[in-house]
This record gives sequence, structure tokens and C-alpha cells, in this order.
Amino acid sequence: MGRIVSVVVVDMTRPVEQKGFKTVALFDFTSDVETAVVQEAKALTPGTKLYDVASKYFGNGGGTLITAGKNVVEPTTEIAELMGKVMDTNEYYGVVSIVPKSEQATFLAEIQKFVEGNKLLAVVEANGTVTEVKAVVGDTNSDRLVVFANKEDEVAGYNSAVAGVCFPQDEGSITWGNKVITGLPTSGYTLAEEQTLLDANINYITKEKGFVITQFGRTTSGSNADITRSKDWLENRCAESLTSALVNNKKIPFTAQGMAMVSSALNQVGVQAVSMGMLDKFVVTTPAIADVPVTDKANRILRGVKFIATLSGAIETIELELQVRLD
Repeated sequence: MGRIVSVVVVDMTRPVEQKGFKTVALFDFTSDVETAVVQEAKALTPGTKLYDVASKYFGNGGGTLITAGKNVVEPTTEIAELMGKVMDTNEYYGVVSIVPKSEQATFLAEIQKFVEGNKLLAVVEANGTVTEVKAVVGDTNSDRLVVFANKEDEVAGYNSAVAGVCFPQDEGSITWGNKVITGLPTSGYTLAEEQTLLDANINYITKEKGFVITQFGRTTSGSNADITRSKDWLENRCAESLTSALVNNKKIPFTAQGMAMVSSALNQVGVQAVSMGMLDKFVVTTPAIADVPVTDKANRILRGVKFIATLSGAIETIELELQVRLD
């Protein structure tokens, strides 16, 4: 965030309980891999785990992918070092990872720290039985961590496939539930096991009426991946628009005209968000000039600007009453 514009996000989206938003970084924490920006799987070495997982990303519609890797020995230091080093030279928002089965919980915890510190969104795969997967996830409770489970012990790329479907789409235009996944079987759990995972905010790939689909795209906090991405997009675009207004105008005066300039900058973001399907509606308000304290005018600080966004939300399940009668 810049120094002349700060954004406070007030999250009023909870259910009952920046940057390159379309670019994903795939980190292999089990092998040494040179950092590269690739557009197709054949740019990678066939037969490697990185190639297999990246193939799931591209095979499900993924676009630009940044690949990097290191055979990590000290997760608490080396994971952040690698992810930070890649971020210094490449802009990315989505994070996908390959981690050793025996240390999933440790690696997941370090990935969570990094994405929360840098306002990114990580999609990870957790492997094993329901009990094992729940132990891996533990009580992470993060809006920035999306876990897709796979009953097999081997990393299959479920997280990469989901990232390929969702990240290339406009922010706010796609829900992460009910999305068709190609090139992979279901996660392998029974209906009862799937419900147990869902209750723990852990996602899976299942089959419904012939479709192999995602269920449901929740973060480990119980929120939704598309909501996190929408909030991040709004925060960044609002800050960018206001910064542009401050930098490109000779000045924004403490007058009704100045308030209109501020409103106009934010309205542009709101109109775009509505057209993308992210917002249903929005309201921008600025303080009345007479209500601005003299000290704020003297210090040239405008407070009390609000952007009230109503998300469009998404329907993921439908309950139907089917009435059959004989008249």
C-alpha cells in the first residue's frame, strides 16, 4: 500500500458462521527448479512432479504460470525466502504448491504465514484420509488458504487444476464451487467423508450427475475464495484510482469540486466491478466540506470517504419443491 492512500476494508460478507490477480506461482518445495514464466506445460521437463502438476493447471484453462522450486530442508526459513525472492522479480497473486506428504502441516503453516503477510491467495492440496487431512489443516482459520483434499498419498495437482479454472477469470465473476475439473478423478472420499471435510472447511473434487466438479471453494475460515479475491481487487483498485487522482491533477481542493473528483475516481472502480459481476451495487460518500475539521484542512488530510460495496454473491446449491398431483 502506498503512503498517500490507505484503505481500511470492513468485511461485512461473512455467511452464517494488488497486483497480478490472474497470475499464479507454482512452487515445488521438493525439487530444485529455476524460476521461469511459462505459458504451457511443454516448457517444463516431462516426467517431473512439477510438469505433472503444471499440466493440470494448463489443462483446466490456466494462463500465465510462474514456476520455481527448492528442495526445502528448513521450512520455517526457506519457504518464505523462495516465495519472496520470486515476488521480487515477478508479480503474482495465486499460490499453488507441491509439498512432501510427511510434512504437509509444517509446510502449509509457513505458506499461510507468507500469503497472509503479502495479501495473496494460496490453493493447496492435502493428501490422505479424512483424519490425516484434518490433522494437516488443523485450526488454520485463514481467509487466504484454500485446501483441496485428495485421498491418495501422492500429490495429484487438484489445487493446480482448480487454480487453472478460477484465476484466469475476472475477479468476482466466478464462484469456486461447481466448477468442472478435467484430467483428474474425484478426490476419492465417500459421501459421509465429504460431509466431514465440508464441515471442516476443506474442499474436494466430487461427481454430481456425471460432472466431476469442485466442492465448494471455501477458505479454511469458512469464507469463500472468490470473496477474498474480490476484496483484494477492490482494495488495490480503489487505492490505485485515488493515487492516480492525487498524482495526475494539479490539486484536489477542499471544495465541493474536490469531493466530486474523489467520488469520480472511486465511481470508476465501482462501475467496473459491477460490469465484472463482482458487485450488485455500490455507494461512494464523501464528507460535507463544512464538517471537515480545520486541522484536517491544514494538514491536507481527507477523512471519512466511504466506498460501500454490495457483492453480487453466488448461488451454489438449490432446494426445489417438486409437487406432483393428480387433478
